Amino acid sequence: MGKTVRDLTLDDEHMTIGGEDTIQEAAKRLLTLPGGILVVLNDENRVQGVIGQRQLVKALADGVDASSNRCHEHMEMDLLTVRLDDDLAGVLSDVKARSPQAVVAVDENEEFIGYFSPGDYQEAVQLVKNLKGLKL
Repeated sequence: MGKTVRDLTLDDEHMTIGGEDTIQEAAKRLLTLPGGILVVLNDENRVQGVIGQRQLVKALADGVDASSNRCHEHMEMDLLTVRLDDDLAGVLSDVKARSPQAVVAVDENEEFIGYFSPGDYQEAVQLVKNLKGLKL
């Protein structure tokens, strides 16, 4: 049986933040999460976008007021959304074809489940490679 997104650990390397939270709050959270990403959620726990160090630095370089500008104004929205039962080989193919800024996993209600990090990508590549080697 092929491996699915469910086989990965998707609850690390990220934090969540609300779209109405300030850029200042985003900076505080990112400081506690080196190399991670903030997943911006709406009130229904659905993904709106992501904020990483690049989006934060760009906002500050543009001179925004970090205490009043909101996350939804500066988030990246180039996302690939996957489900827990999606086949890893297919997800890897989609990531390679699209090169999205982030990959997020959602449940059947479109609610956020986890973030598919670069580390998860490497883990997925290895899992798929191992399965092919075993001819599974």
